[in-house]
Amino acid sequence: MKQNLEMYNQLDWWNPKHSLKQMVPIKFNYFSSKIGNLKNLKILDIGCGGGLLSEEFAKEGAEVTGIDISENSLTIAMKHALENKLTIDYKNGRAEKIPANDNIFDAVICADCLEHVDDLEKVINEVSRVLKGNGFFCYDTINRTFLSKIAVDWIANRLLRRQNRHLNVSEKNYAIHDWNKFIKPAELFQLMKKYNLKNIQINGLQFAGVKNGSFKAKIGNKTKISYIGYAQKI
Repeated sequence: MKQNLEMYNQLDWWNPKHSLKQMVPIKFNYFSSKIGNLKNLKILDIGCGGGLLSEEFAKEGAEVTGIDISENSLTIAMKHALENKLTIDYKNGRAEKIPANDNIFDAVICADCLEHVDDLEKVINEVSRVLKGNGFFCYDTINRTFLSKIAVDWIANRLLRRQNRHLNVSEKNYAIHDWNKFIKPAELFQLMKKYNLKNIQINGLQFAGVKNGSFKAKIGNKTKISYIGYAQKI
């Protein structure tokens, strides 16, 4: 089923009931524990959406840049940052062509994004280009397995469309995720190696139940559905 990202363009990003909002603490805690002290570090958040993760890094003193293809999401992100007195540089841009100079970021975050891009190799090349030496690449994405086809492509897509049925998005012809775009860890590692990114750790980002109609997650060792990890530029 064809992928449609219109849901993200219309999403009420800061609604506490949404799955992406509920998963922010677990993702931020994982990434920040790998990077270390965030104060004054230059962080790039690719596919920043409404600024959920960007704001967490900014609160810890990082100099954050967030990019996204959705102008509506960026408008929401800018407004929310202003209301919370946070300085974040939001830009319209694609992961395949990051609007930034070479070797300037201490860390690049790519959460809930890699499984949506048009050209994964270009994205990894761009991530490496903008990272400083020894900089961190933090990611989470979805594995391309039969289990993920059942859990995400068949079940989660339908639940997410139902959860967001008030949006102007077709429930018949489109899916939020396309299983063919999911990424096996070995495929990601191969691309990272090609572009001088050494994977340091991978963990499972596992289903941990449903709360208020939204998915909960936890860090574990099962990567068959989705996974989270980090690499360093060498």
